[in-house]
Amino acid sequence: MALSSMAAAVSGLKAAQTALSVIGDNLANLNTPGFKTSRTTFSDQFAQTLSSAQAPGNGLGGKNPVQIGSGTSVSSIDMDFTQGGLTPTGKPFDLAIEGEGFFILTDGVEDTYTRVGAFGLDKNDDLVDSSTGLKVKGINGSAINVPVNSTVPAKATTKLNLAGNLNSTISANAVNQVLESSSAYTVIGPTNAIATSLLNDLIQNTTDYVAGDKIDITGSEADGDTVNATFTYGSLTGQDGTTLGDLRDFISSKFGSATASISSGKLVLTSDAPGENNDQLSLSIADATSGNTGASTFITNAETVAGSGKAHTTTASIFDSKGVQNSVTLTFEKTAADTWDVTGTMKAGTGTVTDGVTAINFNSTDGSFASVTGTSTITVTYPDSTTQVVTLDFGQPNSFEGVSQFSGDGNNSSSSQTVGTVAQSRQDGYKAGFFSSATVNGDGKVITIFTNGIAETVAQLQMATFSNPAGLTKMGGNKYGINVSSGEPILQTAGAGRVGRIINGQLESSNVDLAQEFTSLITTQRSFQANARTITTTDEMLQELVNLVR
Repeated sequence: MALSSMAAAVSGLKAAQTALSVIGDNLANLNTPGFKTSRTTFSDQFAQTLSSAQAPGNGLGGKNPVQIGSGTSVSSIDMDFTQGGLTPTGKPFDLAIEGEGFFILTDGVEDTYTRVGAFGLDKNDDLVDSSTGLKVKGINGSAINVPVNSTVPAKATTKLNLAGNLNSTISANAVNQVLESSSAYTVIGPTNAIATSLLNDLIQNTTDYVAGDKIDITGSEADGDTVNATFTYGSLTGQDGTTLGDLRDFISSKFGSATASISSGKLVLTSDAPGENNDQLSLSIADATSGNTGASTFITNAETVAGSGKAHTTTASIFDSKGVQNSVTLTFEKTAADTWDVTGTMKAGTGTVTDGVTAINFNSTDGSFASVTGTSTITVTYPDSTTQVVTLDFGQPNSFEGVSQFSGDGNNSSSSQTVGTVAQSRQDGYKAGFFSSATVNGDGKVITIFTNGIAETVAQLQMATFSNPAGLTKMGGNKYGINVSSGEPILQTAGAGRVGRIINGQLESSNVDLAQEFTSLITTQRSFQANARTITTTDEMLQELVNLVR
């Protein structure tokens, strides 16, 4: 009996020693990237049966077996594959797996598996494990090569996407309005008046003004706002002037969106603001009906001169076949209800534009894009006579993903006067580019980025999962090998199936729980002490037994 207790205690010491070794290994790898902590589990050993169990009978109850265990043994040492924390490194080829899965490394003969994506490029630009030089496997078992000396040739623009809104309340052909007086003002000669001409020298003025006389300025701006102002003749403080130029400047100051000028003796009022809800630019200049010394009638109402109809312009950038960037100005003009036209121009000497768009049509019910009359193209002719056809993409019919036509807020506020917000959203051309950098995205695709902003996918990492990852064989260097317990690898790509996504520029940290390991360390120490005490106690009992025969 004494010998069996000593044997049991020895097994406990051995088990505690094994557990301590596992704990020590865990603590030693506290800062090892991708390390997976292990735990030790125990099981009792075969028990000696002193008496067997008996069933109830003959008026007696049942009897349990009498057994004595033979100690303990290590039943398993299991790896814990829970996710470790992610540590940023800033290196483009440092990769972490957020979730399940393994990277596959190969020497060309045998594959190994790792959670630590500390990769880099070798002299052949192949992606390899930095610590061993093993190549990282791509899909279909191929090596991953990053062409750092590659270039991308220039590509001419073939498609230009447009997006934004055109204001439906803008009156057709009613913007950039120009008003001019019905006849020229002249001075003695007759010579057309200029800015310095005195109002009293104008032939149309039948009675001279005196200081303090009034001239009424009334009208409306293109946005519908009314203008009412009074020009006071004279050169004293509080008076507005005595020349035709003074009157011109006074009118300009009262019309916020229009500018007055003098052209060939005529007063001209020009507005760049769009008309809304059929509002028109208007101007009337007349002597005040009371308070003036005379009754001059030299000024008549201004007359409307047709505007150019330009509503909205935007500049788009396109590339020619040599990768040269050129600017094309697109001008949108409302020609009828729910219908706009677009024309293209280029700076003199850089090219000419021929547009195939006859009309851009919108649905009257909701303002969505409907169709294009003509062809949705512009043809650019360069000075060397080469041509380039670019398709204008206004969006899908009956949708709002491209160009739309909505109204303003309806109250003639400044915001409702915005003619349009249409602008280039993207185009498919680019200049020539050189390799700039490389990265790996969440799907494990290796992407090269060039100086012109173009990105190309050159490879994709092959990933593996296992039915029983805890059964893998540790091979050192943060690597694992397969065996009959782990099963064969299940090949997938990152983000597919059970495989997690890849995080670029980070490494997975060890999942060792320091607090848990210290707790296990204490309990293991106590177990070792208790088993040692069993041995010393058994020894003392045997000593007493020896002393009996003296």
